[in-house]
Amino acid sequence: MSPIDQILSRLVNVRQRQDAQWLAICPSHEDKKPSLSIRETSEGSVLLHCFASCKTQDVLESIGLNPSSLFPPRNLSGREPKRTPRLLTASQALELLGTEAMVVAVTAGNLSKGVSLNSHDLKRCQISATRIFWIQDQFMGTNR
Repeated sequence: MSPIDQILSRLVNVRQRQDAQWLAICPSHEDKKPSLSIRETSEGSVLLHCFASCKTQDVLESIGLNPSSLFPPRNLSGREPKRTPRLLTASQALELLGTEAMVVAVTAGNLSKGVSLNSHDLKRCQISATRIFWIQDQFMGTNR
């Protein structure tokens, strides 16, 4: 069953407004007149909008579905590249990179002036270098 058929079959007082657009009673609140807009995209996904401000998650839970019910199943060939989720946004990575680069720069400056490093400072510099390489791997796709 397609996502739109599955959703429409669980709603009350459904009426089609236009091609691929419907209006129904929202199951998430006491609706006297239809306030739930339902639209099917050209890809087969379903968009829901309650004009009484109900959250999509609440509407889906009211009819016994979950967010994945809004999307058609993906037909995977098995040859898709594996995507590694990013743990940081680009701006977070830049902020972290700036902090870690500063630690390395201060350490290098101290060493160039003949200041010896204690074990804590040496360990912190090693952590910074590790983090810099990790960020590089995450965003540049290098293999270390």
